[in-house]
Amino acid sequence: MLSVSNIKKSFNHRSVLKNVSFSVKEGETVVIMGKNGAGKSTLLRIMARIMTCDGGEISFQNGNVLRGFPSTRKKILYLGHAPAMYTALSAVENLKLAMELRGITVNKSKIKNQLNQFGLMNQCDDPISIYSQGMLQRLKLTYAELAYWDLLLIDEPFSGLDKEGIDLMDNAINRWSVKGKSICMVLHDQKKAENYGDRILHLNNGIFLNT
Repeated sequence: MLSVSNIKKSFNHRSVLKNVSFSVKEGETVVIMGKNGAGKSTLLRIMARIMTCDGGEISFQNGNVLRGFPSTRKKILYLGHAPAMYTALSAVENLKLAMELRGITVNKSKIKNQLNQFGLMNQCDDPISIYSQGMLQRLKLTYAELAYWDLLLIDEPFSGLDKEGIDLMDNAINRWSVKGKSICMVLHDQKKAENYGDRILHLNNGIFLNT
């Protein structure tokens, strides 16, 4: 499904990623781990094509992600640390816009129903600028439930969540896995990595120690 080959990236002449290569099979969950600053988030952003790299190739469903048309990555959903949404807009407005940008028509009632599932109904029409980090994580989770994707790239999905939010995220990841969805996630917690990952890749000194 996804093939990452010899990805390189440097910042201010400091090499962060050095010939990083790995693959994700259909229905597989791959967990990326490593110390702070190891380049985990950078790698995910390159895979999502929101950051350029200095060299390498990425293929998704036989399409060239780095040099192909945007439609090549239509079935990839990236959820980073930040929600990447407009703070002045409400949760409903943001999700409706996000769906439209992905070419998906979703009515407000469906959006609100999904927000209700993740405990955001009471503030669904408020600007997300007032949302806590945990609420923003739930908002991203709602986005993932509404969008149509085959590969999810998700960075630290449990960050900022309370016990209820952790349970919601846990249920969602397990549900996606059962449906045969492919997931590539960054985690710091070894126990969680062992729980969710079909494979765990450790990024160290710009390369994977095991693939």
